[in-house]
Amino acid sequence: MLKCSRCKQEKPGTLEFFPPHKYKANGLDSWCRTCRSDYRKETRLPKGIAAGEVSRAYVARATEVCVICGSSEKLTIDHDHKTGMVRGALCNNCNLGLGHFKDDPEILEFAALYLRGQCACGACDVKWGGLPLFSQKEH
Repeated sequence: MLKCSRCKQEKPGTLEFFPPHKYKANGLDSWCRTCRSDYRKETRLPKGIAAGEVSRAYVARATEVCVICGSSEKLTIDHDHKTGMVRGALCNNCNLGLGHFKDDPEILEFAALYLRGQCACGACDVKWGGLPLFSQKEH
């Protein structure tokens, strides 16, 4: 039995419970696989984040709610794919939404106008989406 130096739990001293470590006398890491995996998830940066953005990524990771919608579901580090700059922490829905709009603020502004029922030019009096898809009797 080996005791994980991180979680302090005793587990069988096998490769099933402890990852290999070439510099340890017994050939096993001092942290169990679960602790090592959790640590890597906590400290790993998403692909594409620039090396100089590490501290901003840690600050974003400390955020407890999505900076767009305020959701407290599991957050991801959002970054600009062109520059690698960290922008903040977002919930999965908001992060995917930005991706689907190609991170383009202009497209997002047009989408907001559309949702408000307004024309993008702002000059005409067209209103979108005023017709129901089905009658009230059917529903």
